[in-house]
Amino acid sequence: MSNQIVDRVLQKYRSDLDGLLDRMQQLAADINNLELQRTADSLRKNINEPFLFVVVGEVKAGKSSFVNALLEAEVCATDIEPCTDSIQQIVYARNKFVREVEPNLRKIGLPINILKDISIVDTPGTNTVIKEHQVITERYIPNSDLTFFVLFAKNPYQKSAWDFLDYVSAQWRKKVVFVLQQKDLLRSTDLVKNIERVKEYAHQKQIQSPIVFATSAELEFNDEQENSGFKEIREYIKNIVSSGESYKIKLRTVSQTTQKIIEALNDDIQRLGLQLSSDKQTVENIKNKIEAGKKRSGFEINNLVQLLCTRYENISARIKREFRDSFSVFTVIRRSFIGLFKKDASMQAWIEEFKKRCELELKSSLEEISREGAQHFVDGIRQLLEGLSQDLSNIKTDRIQSNNISIKILERRQEVIESVKLKVEQLLSDEGFVNSLNSNADNMTVEIVGGAFAAVGGMILNVIEFAIADAILNAVGFAFAGVGVVVFAVGIAWQRRRIIKKFEDALDNEQDKFQSDVTARLNQKLNIIYEEVERIFVEFYDYVEREEQAIAPVLNKYKIIQKDANELERDMAIRLK
Repeated sequence: MSNQIVDRVLQKYRSDLDGLLDRMQQLAADINNLELQRTADSLRKNINEPFLFVVVGEVKAGKSSFVNALLEAEVCATDIEPCTDSIQQIVYARNKFVREVEPNLRKIGLPINILKDISIVDTPGTNTVIKEHQVITERYIPNSDLTFFVLFAKNPYQKSAWDFLDYVSAQWRKKVVFVLQQKDLLRSTDLVKNIERVKEYAHQKQIQSPIVFATSAELEFNDEQENSGFKEIREYIKNIVSSGESYKIKLRTVSQTTQKIIEALNDDIQRLGLQLSSDKQTVENIKNKIEAGKKRSGFEINNLVQLLCTRYENISARIKREFRDSFSVFTVIRRSFIGLFKKDASMQAWIEEFKKRCELELKSSLEEISREGAQHFVDGIRQLLEGLSQDLSNIKTDRIQSNNISIKILERRQEVIESVKLKVEQLLSDEGFVNSLNSNADNMTVEIVGGAFAAVGGMILNVIEFAIADAILNAVGFAFAGVGVVVFAVGIAWQRRRIIKKFEDALDNEQDKFQSDVTARLNQKLNIIYEEVERIFVEFYDYVEREEQAIAPVLNKYKIIQKDANELERDMAIRLK
């Protein structure tokens, strides 16, 4: 494969990675992750920057001396005490400069040719006491193309150094080269043994075919370059850079780091998706339960009305017999005659008294049935609300706790859930709910005794009483329509059969009207009750709708980024061997 073709391939991968990281920055902005935005932006810049070496290791392992010897210049201060008090990035510059980029971070420019192809970051010790050092070092690790892991040749087993290796290699999948610095301080046999031990440790850390160099800055600066070990390291760097392998490593490194970031987000993104799915399912469950509860309450109303109508029919049969018996010719004549002298014994007075007695009989007979039906109705709504409240409690513990994701709408999630639950609890004694029942067009009011649900029972009784009074009034009124004031016995006797027939027909007709009126009025009240129940949950419905509007694009972006990143990494692994 020609260099031109290789260059085109590398340029395509560079462009693909840049586009992928640009989308990562947008995703980071969506989830308010400033650190991820900085990392993605830094990785984008890194693609076009020189090959980046990061030098890490324990305090006094000889890192600064290693950098000085590698560059053949006194760049980093060395002393008996730890001297690298800042992270130092060393880059190429025609004119030497030293610039403080931020506290504990220094940039050094030097006119050294090797720096045209590479950039070196010298870091404080992994066991440094300055917390900021560790933070900034860890900021550079994701951008490094190659990490020189410098160990003290006499004792390369310090725990803090190998723990930091887990961060470099395992967490960020960085290519690592081990350097046993200050090899001049121990015998060659001990050096060979320590090199082998380092390789064993590296294998335990899942690093295949570890590369280990042994160096001595002391020998390098004392003109013993053949034995210093730096010739081999420079040759290694030269081969990487001149063969184009450095750019391949850079692209693979950026791709792997991007993949690592995506993986780090995966658990939280998955939980975010599951939470959204759970909330949407909860909304669907609540709506279905309310609809099912409404149908169940409607069924209970129909059963109650049927029972009432059966009892109405039985009572009306007795009322008919009493009306016929009380409406004999002799009785009518006697009442008509006496009524001329005594109004409270008149036929009109008897009619009024008969109406009241019929109403009372129907009311007392239907009251037991209506109370039992009201209790079933109320219990059904109570069970519904308890179930809905439990549904909200079940999602209470599903909140996302993450430093990676911060979406503003999620901050209100628990607040909305608690608000809706409180409204459900208040419904049992909320005066406003009872007032909504009283807002019906029939203008009947119910007294608030024992809370809203006790009022529902009273409301059902009032509906039935109203319908009974209406039925009796209409039946009697229809029976005597056109009769006028009854005075003469002959007239009454002549109209008696027709009046009885009209009364009985009217009472039968009023049974159908009673059924339809009670059904309509109770269903009207039922609709008001369930409208109130549904109104309580509108706040949660609205929240989930906004939650989906905020989260769905994030999930979709992440899914596409994850897919593209996986495909790009697989392709690069094959083409950039």
